[in-house]
Amino acid sequence: MGALGRIGAFIVGGALGAGVGAAVAMLVAPQSGDEFVESVERRIDQVKVAGLEAQARTEEDLIRRFRAETGDAAALRDQETQTRVETAQAIADLGLAPGEGPGRA
Repeated sequence: MGALGRIGAFIVGGALGAGVGAAVAMLVAPQSGDEFVESVERRIDQVKVAGLEAQARTEEDLIRRFRAETGDAAALRDQETQTRVETAQAIADLGLAPGEGPGRA
C-alpha cells in the first residue's frame, strides 16, 4: 500500500470514527441541544445574580466599616440606597428574583 493509500485509509478511518462518536453521543446525551442551551443560559444568569449580590454585600460591608470608623451613622446613606437600587434593577433586568442563585432554581 502506497503513501496515498495510507492517507486515504487514515481519512476514511477518521471520518468513520467521527461518525460513530457523534452517533454514540446523540444516543447517550442526557438532554437535547435546546435543553442544554437553556440550562447553560440559566446557569450564566444565576452566576450573574450571585455576582451582583456579592458586590452589593461587599459595598454594604464597606459602608458599615466606614460609618464605624467615622462615627457617622448617616455617612454614605445615598450611596447605600443607590447600590441597593442598582442591584435590584440589574437582577430584574436578568428576569430573576434575588436569591435565585445556583442550585436554588
